[in-house]
Parts: sequence; structure tokens; C-alpha cells
Amino acid sequence: MLFSFCSKRTKEEKFWDWFSKNNLTYYNEVEGINTSKPLFQKLNAELAKVNDELTWEFSPLKDNGIREFTISADGMKDLFPIVDKVVKAAPEIPNWKINAFRQRIPGDDLKIDYGDFSVSYSDIFFKYADEGEKIGIELYIRDFDGNGHKQNAIYILLDGLIGEYDTETVIDWIDWKKLNESETDRLFKFYELRELVDRKKEEFN
Repeated sequence: MLFSFCSKRTKEEKFWDWFSKNNLTYYNEVEGINTSKPLFQKLNAELAKVNDELTWEFSPLKDNGIREFTISADGMKDLFPIVDKVVKAAPEIPNWKINAFRQRIPGDDLKIDYGDFSVSYSDIFFKYADEGEKIGIELYIRDFDGNGHKQNAIYILLDGLIGEYDTETVIDWIDWKKLNESETDRLFKFYELRELVDRKKEEFN
């Protein structure tokens, strides 16, 4: 009797098997992503087989022809080991760069539209407190009303400024404040947080 021994494919490997077979479709269809399209609903469904709380992002096409595919924990630190496991299981796929966690976006200003709310780096200032290996920050936001929907938008800006990993591992706490325009001279500009975080990381690494 002959026996066939084959290793069982993990959930992560099965996801990348599927994506590898379909990567060209996504590579060519990214511009103007509409997540309600069946194409992207299918991607949601396949990633949910690994963990239904993971999210993803595609970058615009780079000058070198590379498109980035980011697997994100959406700011939930408990999911970080799962994100790492998924990305480590990724094979080499031509013209793709696979990222763990939302990456920093170069530049000192970024604006996003989140539902009916628009916010940019220039709308946010901060103070900070040294907490040993981490820092705590008070964010002062123009026209902020405490709405959780707006907080989500600002978390996305934070991820763009310092990266999702540093947002969760270097920032200890966040207090949310409405900006008083007369106080801006006594506050740090939002983009200055990047340098502050990097100094803190160098101090303890």
C-alpha cells in the first residue's frame, strides 16, 4: 500500500495561494477602489478566513511598477501577532510588496476625507508627556466635537504619520481636545510627532 504524505496548508498559506492566483486582477483594478464591488468583497471574504477583523490596503502604483499590499490590524494590538504571521507566510509575488501594518506616508501634510469629515495634519496640534519607553499625547483638533467617527479618521492620519505599529507601541495614551486657535503657538505641530517618536525609539532600542 502506498501512502501519500503532504503537509496540511495553513489558513495563511491558503490565503496566499488564492491571492497569488488572482493577483494580476487586483494589480490592474486597484485605482478607484470601491469596496462594495464583488472583486473586493471576495478579498474581504478570503482574508476573513484567516481572521475576520483584519483589514487591508493597496497603494497606488509606484514608479518602479510595484504595488504595495498592506495587511492591517486596524489598530488592534491583540491582532499584531496574527498580522505578522500572515505577512511572514506571503510568497514572493512579482510587482507586489507585502507590508505588515499601515506604513508611514512621506511628507509633512496629509488630508483625508472620512465620510462627511475632512481633516489634515495642519488641523491637529499636540502636547506630550514622557512615559518612559512611551509617550502620551494630547491632541488638539480643529472643529473637533468628540465624535468617534472623527477619532477614527485621526487614527488613520496617525498611522500615516508614524505607522500603525508605532502608533500602538510607542503612544501610551491619547487625550482628545478641541483646538483653541489662540493656543497654537504653545503647541507642537502634528507632523513634529514623527521626530519625537523616532527619538523615543532610538533611546530605548
